[in-house]
Amino acid sequence: MDRRYGIILAISGASFWGTSGVAVQYLYQHTAITSTWLVAMRLIGAGLLLATWAHHLHCGEIKTLLLEKSAWSELLPFSIIGVGGSQFTYFMAVQYSNASTATVIQFLSPLFIILYTLLVKRILPKRIEIISVFVAIIGTIILVTGGHLEHLSLSTQALIWGLLAAFCTAMEVVLPNQLMQRYQTIPLTGVSMLLCGLCLLPVFVLVPWPHLTIFEWGLIVYIIIVGTLFAYLFFLASIRYIPASTTGMLGAFEPLVATILTIALLGTHLSTFSVIGGTLIILATIIQSLPLEKIIKAHKKAR
Repeated sequence: MDRRYGIILAISGASFWGTSGVAVQYLYQHTAITSTWLVAMRLIGAGLLLATWAHHLHCGEIKTLLLEKSAWSELLPFSIIGVGGSQFTYFMAVQYSNASTATVIQFLSPLFIILYTLLVKRILPKRIEIISVFVAIIGTIILVTGGHLEHLSLSTQALIWGLLAAFCTAMEVVLPNQLMQRYQTIPLTGVSMLLCGLCLLPVFVLVPWPHLTIFEWGLIVYIIIVGTLFAYLFFLASIRYIPASTTGMLGAFEPLVATILTIALLGTHLSTFSVIGGTLIILATIIQSLPLEKIIKAHKKAR
């Protein structure tokens, strides 16, 4: 029962992220909203809600985090490059392509984590990681060329912002390495969102506020509460009931849901090669999440 509950939580969290990308694409198609304004609104709104919830769950931890001077050397880069950077670059990727494509390219983040581990930590990748990199590279080539190597099926801007989104998402994992060992994930994420959001406060003065309908304001509230707050809480809560590897694999529901909804609701057309390339990128992430070495050892032991 606990495992089933964990699976439901993980799928729900990933799906909420996927739906928020679709909501962002709708706003870009029907309003004059800018990525900077939308990111600032999302970070401040979700940051306040997450920090409030974190204070309720882990009373005093936020104060301890903010007062620890040594923590700021990791907290600021994590807030600006990791949390804020991943949000902004992803929104820009959606603006220049669509929610489905942007979400799939963002799934290349494990490749940047492997590169970081190799170049900075001097740790050679495992065999399964090399296989996943190879599969992801093939998927990326198919996705961006549409099966025709002589030209790109995606715009240069979409590809660059998508790769930046993958890089910043990887940094969201890598940068707070020491902080994660001392603080809970929810207060750390809430504070980081709020800090980056506060840095973007001048945007609300410098950028004209868009003229939005009640429905469009409702989408922004949905992005903040469901697509950010609930997505984080559900996905993190699932780790209590299922292994992190399983949670990582179920994260594939994010691009799956985004793809289905962009086609069904927004009329986005995806070519066969786009679907094949995206599937390979997602498959690469799933391969890396699988504990294949343990499975092989267990199989040999059983034999």
